[in-house]
Amino acid sequence: TVYDIEADREVLADGSTGNQLLAFEDRPNEFDAWDIDIFFEDRTERVIDVQSIKIIEEGPIRVGVEIRRHYRDSRIVQHIYLHYNSKRVDFETEIEWHESHIFLKAAFPVAILSTFATYEIQWGNVERPTHRNTSWDLAKFETAAQKWGDLSEGDYGVALLNDSKYG
Repeated sequence: TVYDIEADREVLADGSTGNQLLAFEDRPNEFDAWDIDIFFEDRTERVIDVQSIKIIEEGPIRVGVEIRRHYRDSRIVQHIYLHYNSKRVDFETEIEWHESHIFLKAAFPVAILSTFATYEIQWGNVERPTHRNTSWDLAKFETAAQKWGDLSEGDYGVALLNDSKYG
């Protein structure tokens, strides 16, 4: 659970967990690289093999946890930091990936009701629907998100900020 004390609300959707690592089979109909087809979610596998969890930092400014995971022939190490007096949570993830035709996603199902999300793209931003009500919406299942993505409603929202490689 992730609870925002200041806003007096749960951040994650009911019954869900954040930082869900999901592996998807990547076998597109045409192009082998940089092409994701709409049916990619049909073959999903949760990465659940946690090898260890340990506290790596306990200070007055921040605390840190290390999670080590194993997925098939790959290794995933995450350092998660909570900062004093901040709503920000930092994830530093290192992946030694040895899989073919499989891509990995970190999912954070949040309790935000909005019909669209906003993402940074080259020289601006783009809005994409959060639903699949029409064939046009269905076709927008994938979007570029370079350094940030935002999902907001009236007076509350969440953002994903990225200071690393994007894709």
